[in-house]
Order: sequence, then C-alpha cells, then structure tokens
Amino acid sequence: MADETNSPRAPSTSTGVTVGDMQDYLAIDGDDDVLKSLIGYAEEDARGSIDSTIDIEIYRKLPIFNQAVRTLVDFNYYNRGALSGQQIAYPKSYQYMLNKIRWKVVGTNG
Repeated sequence: MADETNSPRAPSTSTGVTVGDMQDYLAIDGDDDVLKSLIGYAEEDARGSIDSTIDIEIYRKLPIFNQAVRTLVDFNYYNRGALSGQQIAYPKSYQYMLNKIRWKVVGTNG
C-alpha cells in the first residue's frame, strides 16, 4: 500500500489547504496553478478580515479557517468569469466562519 502522507491528495492537517485538498473538494482534476492562486488569495482575504498581524500558521491550525478557505476558493473558482462584471457578495457561510475565527483567534492571541 502506498504511503498516503506524500500523496498530493493526502488530507492536510495543520499545513492549511493544499491544491490536492481543493481538487478533492471540488471533484476536479488539474487547474493546479489556478487553485494555488485562489488558495493564497483566500488565506490572505480571511487573515486580513480577522487580524493580519497574526501569523498565517496559527490560522492554518484551525479546521474552521481551512473550511473558510475552501468555501472562498469554491466560490471564486466557479464564479471566475462572473466576478469581473458583477457585484457578487461573499457566501454567508464564509462570513459566519470568519466571525467564529475572529472570536477564537483574536481572543486567545489578542
């Protein structure tokens, strides 16, 4: 049996969301560069919305942060063409997760 920890599709633990995670989550193959870019954007968006002075590694240890990143990547992946000409609000679930993270992270690190 292959060692799944080295697999590009192995689930992440405290390293944050990976391209392999997103490919599984979205049930797609390929688009590695697009997903990598969207993951970076989603992490920085979430971090900036909460407290950008807190190290990203602290956020990545939180399962709810990683789910918020997945949610925003999903939203942006499937709305790539539509975002340029419209004003589409973030998903409500993303905003909900940010609020929960804000209380959890800022409360313990602030």
